[in-house]
Amino acid sequence: MSGTLRRLLGGTVAAAAVAVSLTSATLPAAATPNVGVSAQPMSTATVDDVHIAPDGPVDIQFTVLTVDPGGSVGWHWHSGDVLVNIADGTATRYEADDPRCAPASFGRGQGWVEHPHHVHTVHNETDKPLILDVVLITPSGQPSGVSAPDPGNCRF
Repeated sequence: MSGTLRRLLGGTVAAAAVAVSLTSATLPAAATPNVGVSAQPMSTATVDDVHIAPDGPVDIQFTVLTVDPGGSVGWHWHSGDVLVNIADGTATRYEADDPRCAPASFGRGQGWVEHPHHVHTVHNETDKPLILDVVLITPSGQPSGVSAPDPGNCRF
């Protein structure tokens, strides 16, 4: 091995050793702490397969929706994406394009994403209030929700 190559490799090994020792050392955190700030999460849900890609500016609305026992949100659709979290209770969702009208039930800590122009309804088929934390991501100037006619696939 030539002297130049040995010096380069030796320098590289020495630099790597210094880098390892620095990353192994306990260094103070570089982040700045919050001052005078408190946070209260509304609720948390685990949702699979989230794809949200709005075109252009959007309006973002945070809503807590309470559905009384036996109540329902009428058939409707949204102009943009909607993130839904079950804060408390059990939600039963029905899809307008499902000819079997199969119910999908979601409990506390679960949720789903509603994509634009997909007609659906949500029912509270229990004897306790249903509380939904909802984030609507709507193209600016568009309605956040639009009522839809009963598609006739469900018998309720």
